[in-house]
Amino acid sequence: MPKVHVLASKGKSITSQPIKWRQWGFPYTHIAYCFDLSNPDDPYVIEAWWNGVRCGKFSQVHTPGTEFAVYSVEVTKEQREKIRDFLYKQIGKPYDWLGILGFILLNPNIESKDRWFCSELVFAAFKQAGIELLKNTHPSEVSPRLFLKSPLLKFEYSTKLPGVKHGISRSTPEGSTA
Repeated sequence: MPKVHVLASKGKSITSQPIKWRQWGFPYTHIAYCFDLSNPDDPYVIEAWWNGVRCGKFSQVHTPGTEFAVYSVEVTKEQREKIRDFLYKQIGKPYDWLGILGFILLNPNIESKDRWFCSELVFAAFKQAGIELLKNTHPSEVSPRLFLKSPLLKFEYSTKLPGVKHGISRSTPEGSTA
């Protein structure tokens, strides 16, 4: 049976701090969908990022040295295609800042339509494909901590983004810490 993969990272940015606080110190503050693991230390992902849903290498917007874990879920080929089709259609849509506020304030009804935060996006993609990661749960309720409680997720590995190489730090876009 085919597998799909999701990535959970331990964010370091100022935005990650209130998420970590609201999750009672749980270290994983970001969720992304891995669509290419040919480089397991820097996978290609689709993720809701502060400037909108994006597709690219994880390292393009996350800080060198960011810790992350990769999990798998067994799916059918049809489900995998539905997940990917859904996610590709979301690329370019704005970040759901209002939804994050609702998460921090414990009010999942505060959300914006056609806007996404990280765990909400990936959870919605699975739901769209008919995969219930968590029963009776709306995507806007799903924090990274809650997402990782799904019994369907199987831990694959954990690592860190490559850091400094040969005395030269990899450059990232301004303000792009994880």
